[in-house]
Amino acid sequence: MRILRVGAWTGTIYTMRSAEIYSLLAHQEASGGTVAVLIGAAIFAGVMLAIMVLISRSIRELRKGAERFAGGDMSKRIAVKGPLQLAALAESLNIMAEQLADRLSTVIRQRNELGAVHGSMVEGVLAIDREQNILSLNRAASEMLSLDVTSAIGRSIYEAVRNVELQQVIQQTLEKDSAVAGEMTLAGAALAGSGENDDRTIQIQSALLRDDEGQRIGLVLVLHDVTQLRRLESVRQDFVGNVSHEVKTPVSAIKAAVETVRDLPDSGGEDAQRFLKIISRQSDRLAAIVDDLLSLARIEQAGDGGLQDTRPAPLWPVIASAIETCQAGADANQTHLYTECDRSVQALISEQLLAQAVINLIDNAVKYSDPDTSVQVHCDVTDGEAVISVTDQGRGIEPKHLPRVFERFYRTDKARSRELGGTGLGLSIVKHIAEAHGGRVSVDSKPGSGSTFRVHLPVC
Repeated sequence: MRILRVGAWTGTIYTMRSAEIYSLLAHQEASGGTVAVLIGAAIFAGVMLAIMVLISRSIRELRKGAERFAGGDMSKRIAVKGPLQLAALAESLNIMAEQLADRLSTVIRQRNELGAVHGSMVEGVLAIDREQNILSLNRAASEMLSLDVTSAIGRSIYEAVRNVELQQVIQQTLEKDSAVAGEMTLAGAALAGSGENDDRTIQIQSALLRDDEGQRIGLVLVLHDVTQLRRLESVRQDFVGNVSHEVKTPVSAIKAAVETVRDLPDSGGEDAQRFLKIISRQSDRLAAIVDDLLSLARIEQAGDGGLQDTRPAPLWPVIASAIETCQAGADANQTHLYTECDRSVQALISEQLLAQAVINLIDNAVKYSDPDTSVQVHCDVTDGEAVISVTDQGRGIEPKHLPRVFERFYRTDKARSRELGGTGLGLSIVKHIAEAHGGRVSVDSKPGSGSTFRVHLPVC
């Protein structure tokens, strides 16, 4: 039996028995050339079958490779073989896999870096989605809020953390569509053996999360434990208040003694009188500092507990009273006081405290103004805030001093401030009064162009 092999170039063997060929020849003797046609058809069919088998194998390899890539396994490439078009497709898939592997490596590295930073932060970071469900939180946040990281994911923030202050910050952020700051107190048990309460004060910074198109997708909360800072502030306030109160009595006694000695007929010569004047002047200055420190302590205490004597009231009577109080000093300095006030502006205020703030601003403006200049007091509503501004025509403040002018005892011109009898606490008192009202302060100034100090209050 002879074997006829065709399609050898594909490696596929097709076999036709000799007897079958002879049988075909016997039946088709009358038809010349039929045998050649049959053999050609058999060869063609064999070649086509071989090509189909090759294409099928190549497609199967491409499918397996694509499934591997889809599963994240980029380590093995697809063999580039078979018909030209399929080989080109395999090459493209390999290039795609290489690019995907590079991008995944970059994403994983960045994720690990972000996770390392996120996990090592002292501040707690907590993200929630639009339905207020927890998306993620770091170790610091889980410790502050006593949450398990794994079980907290997906839970409602209101269910996981039952704190009214935190919920208010979240609601304000969603309503205002902007960043909001606040504080919350987390209750705890008494410290062992100390009798002290270990309640913690957490400062909250809340901001909206947005996607690439600017759509709101949730918000992020940054939590900072300021318990120790608040305790230190409380200790400082108590210390300043107590010391100031204790110093006030001996200062008053010194002043009284000096005035008595100066009035005696035999109080000494010129040198004695000069020294007595120095003592009297410095005791007056010390008494003013003590009074300002006590005022500052009272304002801080009132602000921490919330002002109790506030009521909706127009700002114009407060401003008019402050101008009347400062008029004598302005006349002595030959400074002209002008006012421009929208008399319909109202705010929730403590009239006595706010008057003290306005008096301090006008008094400062008059002190640091040259004779025959003017000080203007202005009041209106700007960007939803009631704004009281005091503008002078003095020598102005250098930019480097502006961030610190409201600090205690900070002076831009120390020599002149002492000469004018300033205590360095006036602007600090203004700042604390504004904050006690839920407002803020600001300043604009240029050397040689005067200054404008403002008190911003929420309108009612």
